[in-house]
Amino acid sequence: MGRPSMAAERTEQIMQATGRCLRKSGLAGTTLERVAEESGLSRSHVRHYVGNRDDLLRGFAGWLYTGYQAEFIDRIAAAPDREKLAIMMDYLFSSGFLPISDDDTVIRELITAGIADAGIRSTMQGHYTRAIQAVEDAIAAEHPDVASGARRTVAYGLWCLAMGNSMMAELQLPVASGGLVRTAAEALLEKVSHTSPPGTASSPAAAPMR
Repeated sequence: MGRPSMAAERTEQIMQATGRCLRKSGLAGTTLERVAEESGLSRSHVRHYVGNRDDLLRGFAGWLYTGYQAEFIDRIAAAPDREKLAIMMDYLFSSGFLPISDDDTVIRELITAGIADAGIRSTMQGHYTRAIQAVEDAIAAEHPDVASGARRTVAYGLWCLAMGNSMMAELQLPVASGGLVRTAAEALLEKVSHTSPPGTASSPAAAPMR
């Protein structure tokens, strides 16, 4: 009987080491040599399991966002409709984005990498598109009669509020760590409850059926 493949275990080991390197040394300092040293593997082993540096960073982006998908997107999808909105708001304006963690540093480095690398950019675009859709789905569960365009607008606004505030918090702007961003988000969300598609009973133009 042959030996079981070590690929999954070694790849996980390398991905975790890559995250530590990005936090310690930034994008420019995350080399195969440093990842090898951080992981306890040889450089040739790192290349064998993940490829060159570009392959490593692309693979790391996919690995990192797979975890976030389970934490946010999949959780909203699995929740009862009545709980989706609360889960979404708590994640964006509390547990998911605040307080600032080491992962925020890693994400900033990946965003920088994604500007120049189409593979990383595609991974991040895909993740953020799915995340914004999850926000919209949470809004739709609470406000099913609101037009999809209005829901999409608010969903994107909420996502940008969370991302932008996270960046301000990383810069240690005092107001970013308070509750002001959640107040702003709730004000934006409140607009959805006052929006109705044309032809519904709450619309001034709607006439009663005879």
